[in-house]
Amino acid sequence: MRIRSILSLAASAVAVAALATPAQAADDGAYFIRDARTGACLAGGEGPLGGRLEPCNPATVWEIRNQDDGMAQIVEARGGRCLALSPVHIYPPPVWVDECGRQPDRWTIRGPADEPVAIALGRGEWGYLTTQGYRAVVSQDGGPQWILQRLG
Repeated sequence: MRIRSILSLAASAVAVAALATPAQAADDGAYFIRDARTGACLAGGEGPLGGRLEPCNPATVWEIRNQDDGMAQIVEARGGRCLALSPVHIYPPPVWVDECGRQPDRWTIRGPADEPVAIALGRGEWGYLTTQGYRAVVSQDGGPQWILQRLG
């Protein structure tokens, strides 16, 4: 009887640990982050309004770096800067690339890896990565519109 109680407690602890550990929608690695509607790739660009869509090319390669809390940093493969919320105060707020850790730059990737995913800034409290024309912005209206195309 005691052994059953111990085994039951151990199984419960494993289940709770599994629920407490956030799932990762994408493994660490290099990716094109493609807009599902246009096929264009997310690019960091320059300046505080820099985040935009453009044809996929070596400058639009991103590295996803998963963090221990289930969020990820999305880092330019060439420049080493993070995709982040721009400090420009306009609506909807644009994204840009900046030194990692200076601006809000931790994202939650939601959805199956083989389908379009939603990319939320933080855990979604800031909004979701989406587009306005060719610009990349954060909005509460965003949803699963990004295809993560693994490279290499």
